[in-house]
Amino acid sequence: MGEAGHVVDFAHDGETGLLYAATSEYDLLLLDVMLSGEKDGIDVCRSLRQQGFILPVIMLTGKTHVRDRVDGLDAGADDYVLKPFSITELKARIRALQRKQLPGTSTLIEISDVSIDTVTHLVTAGGKPVDLPAIEYRALEYFISNPARVLTRTMLEEHVWGGETDNRSNTVEALIKRLRQHLGWDALTGPLQTVRGQGYRLKPS
Repeated sequence: MGEAGHVVDFAHDGETGLLYAATSEYDLLLLDVMLSGEKDGIDVCRSLRQQGFILPVIMLTGKTHVRDRVDGLDAGADDYVLKPFSITELKARIRALQRKQLPGTSTLIEISDVSIDTVTHLVTAGGKPVDLPAIEYRALEYFISNPARVLTRTMLEEHVWGGETDNRSNTVEALIKRLRQHLGWDALTGPLQTVRGQGYRLKPS
């Protein structure tokens, strides 16, 4: 999903997935029914709904019985995708759910003179459209999802590239430089700040 511009966190068991969902802000949750651990995907979904979480949930499963799908939907899932599935179809279902935002809920975030629509992925700077490459958009979305938080080089490598970077290169530094250039942000006075010895921080407007 990363190549589509999404920032993705992975949890390999139900307990970790529940912790992630309860302590971070996500636009959508993909839940495999057959999660390992004491809680499966249906348990996680039901628990989140009972706690009042309204983020969209898509259940993934290899189970084909109607009863299994009904259980997932009754637990609070918004959609249900059977394995094996097409990535193209999954992306389309994600887009469809993202369009079903609650009335009055804004998907537009403004920082300085930059505007980001987190659903359409449209970015403007000074009122003009900015064509950000997918890698740079993922980094920007990660920053705006964590306002004022210092993101370390390791955190950026993990979330933007999935940890697959050459540690000997200045990959993160080059990314930050390109992102600032595209958005017209000055390295010293712009909202994307360098925290020496720690990482980078996006200063909220």
